[in-house]
Amino acid sequence: MNWFRHICQSLRNYHWSWTNIAFFLTLAGMGACLVVLYIPMPQPQMPLASEVYDIHHNLVTTFYHQNRRHVPLKAVPDFLQKAFLAVEDHRFFEHHGINPGRILKAAWYDITHRSLAQGASTITQQLVKNAYLTHERSFIRKIKELFLTIKLELHLSKAEIFELYLNQIYFGHGAYGVRVAAETYFGKDLGELNQAEMALLAGLPKGPAYYSPYTHPEAARKRLRQTLQRMLACKYITEAEYQRYSRQPLTLPGLKTRSRQAPYFLDLLQDELTAIFPKDPGIVYTGGLVIESTLDLNLMKAATTALNRGLPKLLVDKNGLVQPQGALIAMDPKTGEIRALIGGTDYGRSQFNRAIQAKRQPGSAFKPILYAAALSKGYTLASLIDRSPKIYQLDAGTYQPTDGANLNATGLLSLRDALASSSNVVAVKLLDTIGIDSVLSYAARMGIISKLPATLSLALGSGEVTPLELSTAYIPLANNGISIKPTTIRRILDRNGNVLYKRQIQPQKVLNPGVAYLVTQALTGVFQAGGTAANIGHRVQFPAAGKTGTTEANRDAWFVGYTPELLTSVFVGCDHNERSLPGAGNRIAAPIWADFMNQVVSPETAPDFPMPKEVVKAMICKESGEKATPFCPGRSEYFLAGTEPAQYCTLHRFVQRKICARSGLLPGPYCTELEEKEFLLGEQPASICDQCRPQFKIFDWMQRIFKWKP
Repeated sequence: MNWFRHICQSLRNYHWSWTNIAFFLTLAGMGACLVVLYIPMPQPQMPLASEVYDIHHNLVTTFYHQNRRHVPLKAVPDFLQKAFLAVEDHRFFEHHGINPGRILKAAWYDITHRSLAQGASTITQQLVKNAYLTHERSFIRKIKELFLTIKLELHLSKAEIFELYLNQIYFGHGAYGVRVAAETYFGKDLGELNQAEMALLAGLPKGPAYYSPYTHPEAARKRLRQTLQRMLACKYITEAEYQRYSRQPLTLPGLKTRSRQAPYFLDLLQDELTAIFPKDPGIVYTGGLVIESTLDLNLMKAATTALNRGLPKLLVDKNGLVQPQGALIAMDPKTGEIRALIGGTDYGRSQFNRAIQAKRQPGSAFKPILYAAALSKGYTLASLIDRSPKIYQLDAGTYQPTDGANLNATGLLSLRDALASSSNVVAVKLLDTIGIDSVLSYAARMGIISKLPATLSLALGSGEVTPLELSTAYIPLANNGISIKPTTIRRILDRNGNVLYKRQIQPQKVLNPGVAYLVTQALTGVFQAGGTAANIGHRVQFPAAGKTGTTEANRDAWFVGYTPELLTSVFVGCDHNERSLPGAGNRIAAPIWADFMNQVVSPETAPDFPMPKEVVKAMICKESGEKATPFCPGRSEYFLAGTEPAQYCTLHRFVQRKICARSGLLPGPYCTELEEKEFLLGEQPASICDQCRPQFKIFDWMQRIFKWKP
């Protein structure tokens, strides 16, 4: 500290004058300026459009306030770089951000004309003005501009400054930066532009509205020639090249109105983005994110074709929208990744997303949830239930579900056949037996978040759900009892390629894998004779399971079906129930499902549903559901291990056998008195009669000696 005290003492003893004070203040000010100059400047935060890609890395759309997508300088053609240098600042790589000659010229113009119309306008100064300052015209702002220009040149290389400039400037028609400008005006990538098109791009920023080839084609052609003349003057091109380039055509495909692919899918994706970035939702429009979505544009195209082709056209509503409308959702049941999602046929007229917003009764498409609950509580696919209609006494009166108009239906139905044929009577009896609360619990754990009615009509799908909810509830059935939350996003990267978000799959076991397999096996019968979708069975040439759903008076039609790799749900209905559909779910929704699946599923490579270790296969009697005897009309059935029938069929356990009337055994060669008798299976005689054999007593002594038998 002695040195510090020595300096302080010297300063006190120093003879101060105004000149000395001014000198020290000037020195201190210069020091402060140097310090400020050498403090790094923040990177200019130009709002960049975020890009959304599908699973094949095809660009789906961009989100932006300013349509700007970054391009590195090395990807900008050399000719285009030289065109900008010629027009804007041909000495850019020679000066240090400020061109004194241009400053003096601009200052003289402003003084003589008493205005602030002229500017220095080096490329660095233009970048500073647009990225760090307002567009206010004042001498103070110009001083700030000069200071920041010097500072920017100190901290960034010329290449970095030039790259920022090319990505920052505005070209008109909503295009920011050279990459988007090339796409907007010419429908090309930068590397595909010819020299005339590049020359025009370089000339546009001076007056985008006036030089646009779409609004002022003659001015645009004149401007590109001016750019080429500047390039000729700067010796970037030769006279011959100037003549050739100035005659090149401009590719003008037309200005496209902004229309997004898969708009309803993107609505759901934006909801997810908001949940991922709750504190900065605007980053999606300014952050230059790369969003790797779960969308498959190929499946999306097939889904759009199938839905538009299959929807009936009954009326045009007051909004000009054709009714009925529909929704289609396709997802990978193993990951929950949504491959395609359609929420309507005309996003321009209606942004109402029926896939995630329309709450409608699912009808019988709800029944697989009920059956999953029943199978979890001891029932088997072979369990038999009387299909005779039953009257239930409720607080609100009586309730009698029926299977169609047949009030006198009788007989027993197995759970397999009841689900495939969609018996209402059996479904309500099951619900009444296992309890409403139990089924509500299973619905919630499988993915239904909407409040469902605690009434017997729940068995017939009287609660309202969205198509996405119902699709989610089917995931455990197609995924070995594992529930996974559906998603539209795989990863999100920032503008520098750093991973900001990566989707983590969080599987949750909600069903016994065996139960899921049993329900799936029953649902394969929907496509077979007697099943509710037998009409499309010939079109389903791959392992699949599914369920139809139809609500009262054909207001809503559903079909939810799946393979081991793709789960697809289809909903059809008029938005305000203006009219009933001209058919049930099997005639309206199921054909759309089959059309879509046949476009995207290959029968040659489609896998079968794998049987889990919790399941065994056994032969049962078709009529009794018990263990089959050789005399039963048998079929194979799947059971949870330990629940397969152990008792032989009581309907086909008796066998007819001819026996010896004397011994009651199977007749031998010497039996003469025979009769036919009925035996319980397993108790029929197995030995052959030897009592009727002739006795030769004269040879008894020989028999005893030689143990000989005739």
